[in-house]
Amino acid sequence: MAGEVLARVRRAERYPTGLMHFVFEATNDRGQSVVVRASRREDVGVAQNSIYWSERLRPLGVPMPELLHADVTMERHRFPFIVLQRLPGRDLKFVVDDLSPTEMHRLAARLVEVQAAVTGLGNGRGFGFTPRMEGPYPHGNWRGCVDGALARSRKRIGKAGMVSEHYVDMVEAAAANLDHYFDHVQATPFLHDITTKNVLIDEGQLTGIVDVDDLCFGDPLFLLALIRVALLGNGHRSDYIDIWLDILRLDDEQTAALNFYTASFCLDFLSEIGHSFNRDQPVPAETERVERLQDLLVRHLAA
Repeated sequence: MAGEVLARVRRAERYPTGLMHFVFEATNDRGQSVVVRASRREDVGVAQNSIYWSERLRPLGVPMPELLHADVTMERHRFPFIVLQRLPGRDLKFVVDDLSPTEMHRLAARLVEVQAAVTGLGNGRGFGFTPRMEGPYPHGNWRGCVDGALARSRKRIGKAGMVSEHYVDMVEAAAANLDHYFDHVQATPFLHDITTKNVLIDEGQLTGIVDVDDLCFGDPLFLLALIRVALLGNGHRSDYIDIWLDILRLDDEQTAALNFYTASFCLDFLSEIGHSFNRDQPVPAETERVERLQDLLVRHLAA
């Protein structure tokens, strides 16, 4: 099907999201569509990793799109690309405020099931974000992954010069309070980017998960904090994350860790300001959003 669709492409529209890849919906004259994800030449390894995880996670029941075609050798084309099944639906962020409580609960419960399936891969040999089960793993412990994320935020903030590094100091100081917790985190595999993006919803139902190029090994609460910041930092309701928390029933120590991760992801979002990544224009410093993220950071550190 991919070859037939691409041979008669009449329209290609780029998705405006993402920080690395260039993703298009290609439609032929019959109205058939596929998703074409192109990468820079230097990111060919990431494209190969996407194929790797598709082959391993789809059999576990992770609802990823079917891989229809791939050219990651760059022998015929100047850049690597893959062609994927076009799943119905839109990213969660476009519909989350319109979902009913029942739909939100069903979605959260389904994603908890998906994460449980991913843990079936078994613990990793190390911690952090890795392209393959065999590694390489960037960190020997979970605290190393946490510190690495904070160091990246400090570097970005320092380079752009648009946010005070005082916020980095605050979050780094708070990390020391969780050393005991970090020491006991296992190298559990989890999908780390199924937030308000990469989760497709159609008529209130999950239709698929997209853009899985790597897994994170460590504390799955990391994802929960990212979802919380993606929601609250962009002015969405908190109902969805509240349902996740109700399902997971965290203890006090886990709640403290989640609040810390939330502050660290506020910092991560702030660090993107002023950088272009794969976009035509840098991420703008929108006053309302910046103040919202700074307030969330301070409040969750205090909690």
